[in-house]
Amino acid sequence: MMFTEDDVAPLLRQLVAIPSVNPAFQEGAGEGALAEFVAAYLRELGAFVQMQEVYPGRFNVIGRLRNSDAAQGLLLEAHLDTVQVTGMTVEPFGGEIRAGRLYGRGACDTKASLAAMLLAMRALRDTPPAHEVLLAALVDEEVMFAGARALAASGLRAAGAIVGEPTDLHLVIAHKGVVRFHAEVVGKAAHSATPAEGVNAIEGMLRIIEYLCGERTDLPAAPAHPLTGPPTVCVTRIEGGSGANTVPERCTIHVDRRVIPGERPEVVYRDLREGIGRAAAGFPGQIVVHEPYLVGDPMETPPDTPVVRALASAVTAVTGRSDLVGRPFATDASVLTAAGIPCVVFGPGSLQHAHTASESVSLAEVARAAEILVRTAQLF
Repeated sequence: MMFTEDDVAPLLRQLVAIPSVNPAFQEGAGEGALAEFVAAYLRELGAFVQMQEVYPGRFNVIGRLRNSDAAQGLLLEAHLDTVQVTGMTVEPFGGEIRAGRLYGRGACDTKASLAAMLLAMRALRDTPPAHEVLLAALVDEEVMFAGARALAASGLRAAGAIVGEPTDLHLVIAHKGVVRFHAEVVGKAAHSATPAEGVNAIEGMLRIIEYLCGERTDLPAAPAHPLTGPPTVCVTRIEGGSGANTVPERCTIHVDRRVIPGERPEVVYRDLREGIGRAAAGFPGQIVVHEPYLVGDPMETPPDTPVVRALASAVTAVTGRSDLVGRPFATDASVLTAAGIPCVVFGPGSLQHAHTASESVSLAEVARAAEILVRTAQLF
């Protein structure tokens, strides 16, 4: 089935017009209103709809075309939440269209994928494939993957999943996982005129940061993954000190470690914790490496997996090519893959436009994505 920009624009404008900023970000009201819109859209199609509460007032939406066994079916998944709108140079919820592109927060990441999936569900209602097709619109991808974790914990299974993210219509069959945690140094406060009477927590933290950002001795010497590249570690935030004339008693950093396929997050964290201990050996203060507050497994799906083959055939039919690639980020596919559902990350839009001050997406590309999803469901 062919889709046009005129098919895409009204729906995508409606999705962008509904704020769904994750509550973890400034002025984030959550995904509730958008979840209600998606549920109503699916019900209007005659789909069987389930609302799964993940946090108070924040619901996953799961729609089924048949309400039949999903174990051999195809799952289309996209997240509802967006990042903050602070500093945007376009109207965040205006859905302005210029030169074939629609602008607004979430237009690219990832309401474009959600729009393509909703259009595909409408088309598949009229020409249903032999197997079940599900659409899951999930909360909290941008922060903790809580929506995907709740979906996986519900026991839902599928033979394959397409996870909507801006990939320029490339097939992402491998991406990195993530381990995030805090490391804290506790020293002793004193007057800065007599620093020897205290224990400077920032000075202790400097040893740890030098370890993490210098030699990075925790990173394996094995070759980088051919699709995702090498593992990385980054200190993303530092907090410490209480006054300009006080020896700082505490200093805390946030550590972000990207995990490549073949690595195990729990081993990665253990090695980092031990390395931090060695780096701070001899420091008179206390070193506390907290348990990770976010763990996402790396994702890798073999090229001969049915969902990859079907999607690659559909992409080739529509665009004339299909590229199997890897990416350095993490997505809901981390959780779904770990739950036993083979995943491909795929969707319209470019990562270069996601989260930006003038976020936008090509309407023509969203239309092509919708056609590709319909063809994939029919081939799967």
